[in-house]
Amino acid sequence: MTNFILKGDWLHGLGYFIFFYVSIFVIEILSAKFQFTNTAIKKPKKEIGMTILFIVIGIVALILNFSIKNSETQVGLLYHIPVMFLMFFFTLPVGLFIYLLINKYRLKELGLKFKPIKIFLLGIIIWVTTGLFALIFNYDGVLWSAGYKELGGTLGIILQGVLGAALVEEFTRYILQTRFQYLIKNTGFSILLASFIWAFMHFPVNYFKGNEISGIFTYCIQIIPLGFIWGFITHRTKSILPSVFAHGLNLWGFQNG
Repeated sequence: MTNFILKGDWLHGLGYFIFFYVSIFVIEILSAKFQFTNTAIKKPKKEIGMTILFIVIGIVALILNFSIKNSETQVGLLYHIPVMFLMFFFTLPVGLFIYLLINKYRLKELGLKFKPIKIFLLGIIIWVTTGLFALIFNYDGVLWSAGYKELGGTLGIILQGVLGAALVEEFTRYILQTRFQYLIKNTGFSILLASFIWAFMHFPVNYFKGNEISGIFTYCIQIIPLGFIWGFITHRTKSILPSVFAHGLNLWGFQNG
């Protein structure tokens, strides 16, 4: 909020501030009757350590991939193939998913829970709420038209926005926040910490797009409240799928300054 106000966009900042608390209130009220038990974490310290290790390797792979694309020298397949493998296995959390399956977690214990259907309503309501606040407080920042073209239409939004970004990121954050919660014993701080890590995972992509470091840092801080909202939905529903919907179709641009 402070950054918006410093830039003179006080209406946007005020709207973003109100939006955060309204969303948390809505999630709290609508999920009050949900009776879901927390997933039993088998080896919390080891699993959080492995998750962070996978994230770090994934970020390194991402940096290497961008370095190849931006390099003026031609790089051969012997360099390309290992980087693409690392991207597939670590940047996409395929390796983390396999690791947890080997440790005998069921799909629903990894946040891939489809029932009851009413949990999806929560994701839809928060997505609509985000849109309403964006249209009222930051109409010029709405990205639907530009995003639709950039992603290549509806199929592109599904493949890149929902599956390529939201599913990947929400899964990783779910693993982080559930393990943090088990160790720290504080739900709010666990979601905040996981959202902080998630937010700064966006740093390399924005850096290689040519953005200034100070601007990227500010952007990462700005998206933490939105990440917290999605993390809170996941906490209340014990499923990442409602958040995947709200995240994957988030072309409202409300978090951008």
